[in-house]
Amino acid sequence: MAIKLYDAVPSSNSDRVKIALNEKGLAYDRVTLNLAKKEQKKPEFLRLNPYGKVPVIDDGGQVLFESCIINEYLDEKYPNPPLMPKDPYLRGRGRILVDYGMNHLHESYWAVRTEIMKKEAERNASVMDESRRTLRELLRYLEDALGDKPYFLGEFSLTDIDLWPRFGRMEDYGVLPAASLPRLSAWVARMKARPSVKSLGT
Repeated sequence: MAIKLYDAVPSSNSDRVKIALNEKGLAYDRVTLNLAKKEQKKPEFLRLNPYGKVPVIDDGGQVLFESCIINEYLDEKYPNPPLMPKDPYLRGRGRILVDYGMNHLHESYWAVRTEIMKKEAERNASVMDESRRTLRELLRYLEDALGDKPYFLGEFSLTDIDLWPRFGRMEDYGVLPAASLPRLSAWVARMKARPSVKSLGT
């Protein structure tokens, strides 16, 4: 029985799970919800996820939500190819980098996103510029963490997958590429070249 994925387009959280599924070569059936029509708030969906958010997976009757938790489950249940290192420190380090990227960057990321979602004439250019500048400063930590490695933990991992969706949008928002962040800018290009990332958006 194929995994059932409840997703939406666009949805960075759904993209996170799709990348992991694609990297694992796992077959899955999609149930795409229309968030604008509040399909994620209907009683039948709230029985699957009381948060009323996508993504949700149903793997043979085993239901999980929250994209990073889903991805850890997928890596543990379907271990080939592995997407987390065996070294406990590296696994912990990877989770810290994801937490930093998801939570510590959130306020400035959301400020840029909020302006971008407005009609162009209604956008506050000074808020956008300040938020982009702050984001680039905060991204220095991830620039240094990446170092000269191709991926955050050396080998491609869930850390890259979980961080990616926001980075793809930061490129759309004019935060990246940046001359001050050459390693992250190169990592973005590397991620965009992966077939699992190329297949998103449909």
